Amino acid sequence: MSRPTTEPPAAATSLVLMALGLIALFLFGCRGNPPPAPLCPVVAGEPTIPEPLVGSQLDQGKLGIHLLLDDGRQAWPAATWPVHLACARQAVGEWGYVTQLVRLDDLEPARWQRFMDLAAEWHLTPILRLATTFDTASGSWSAPPADAAGRYQAVAARYARFVAALHWPTAGHLVIVGNEPNHGNEWGGRPDPAAYARFLADTADALHATDPAARVLNAPFDAYTPHSGGQPFPDGFVYLDEETFLDEMVAAVPDVFTRLDGWASHAYPAGPFSEGPWQQSFQIDWLNNATNPWHVPPPPGIYNRGVNGYEWELFKLATYGLPPLPVYITETGWRHAETEEARSPDSGAALPDAETAAVYLDLALRGNSGRYPELPEEGWTPWLADPRVVAITFFALDGHPAW
Repeated sequence: MSRPTTEPPAAATSLVLMALGLIALFLFGCRGNPPPAPLCPVVAGEPTIPEPLVGSQLDQGKLGIHLLLDDGRQAWPAATWPVHLACARQAVGEWGYVTQLVRLDDLEPARWQRFMDLAAEWHLTPILRLATTFDTASGSWSAPPADAAGRYQAVAARYARFVAALHWPTAGHLVIVGNEPNHGNEWGGRPDPAAYARFLADTADALHATDPAARVLNAPFDAYTPHSGGQPFPDGFVYLDEETFLDEMVAAVPDVFTRLDGWASHAYPAGPFSEGPWQQSFQIDWLNNATNPWHVPPPPGIYNRGVNGYEWELFKLATYGLPPLPVYITETGWRHAETEEARSPDSGAALPDAETAAVYLDLALRGNSGRYPELPEEGWTPWLADPRVVAITFFALDGHPAW
């Protein structure tokens, strides 16, 4: 979508600049050396808490950033972590959220306590995403090792001991179990809803038993993923649509979702990654004669693709008899055309420029109400105005653009 043809009204100009600050952090972040003051100031001893880029008029308690201190393929030296946390603090404000992946082969409390200590210093709320291990030969994340009986109690106990060994800066210990398991490349090449259901159930039970403060979230799903009918895509991986995956999870472990304390969602804008927040739709792509006998058409106005895609997820959970869960948007955001220089695989001329992406981000957070006369005012619920949404952690602060 092209950039708006008129300049935003004066009352909104500062908000666009603030959103551009967020976009700049996502794109450039901290490239290993502390950037010049006043961006992300880091000093010896107690940190100097900066004024957040987003401005005091926003509900900063919901804002967050997904960090990539170690994404399983590329790791930043621990010496640079303070700069990343400083950038995050400036972007999200007091006790904003920082989401961080931790691999199964890196469950070292002493190493990750440094992250927790930095979060405490900068007044940030951590969310840990428990990952498996990345197989560089296949280019995919391995499925977790199963017990002899097909359960996951041994690996679940390892995760739980790690989480409980950390000293957290917050009363609740937010933990995500996995990531987009409807992607074959997130589960050893082929998604397995029944196996993930057992893994989630066992890990949630272990976390709750070992750490009473644990707050367990599901692995978020990719709502744009088709059902490939058991056939691999050209990348060699098999994929499942989100609804089929959820239905098959419940068929395997009917009470699996009762173990959750919140719902993690990847509420990416349409395009994906490129359209304004008013562009939302309901769509499931069944390929190669795939079907889902449990499919339930949603009511009008409930969409699975777009900035409020979590509404469909809550609707789907309700069909299983579950009450609403608080929503943590642990990934979202816009790609923009300038990322072409950063070798991102999904960048290009079809994407909005950075200023337009900043406008879209502002609209998704706060709505329009006449601030951008040339743009729609309806079609989405602003995240900051939605009481169901607890956190919005944009993806991502300074990882490798190819990932």
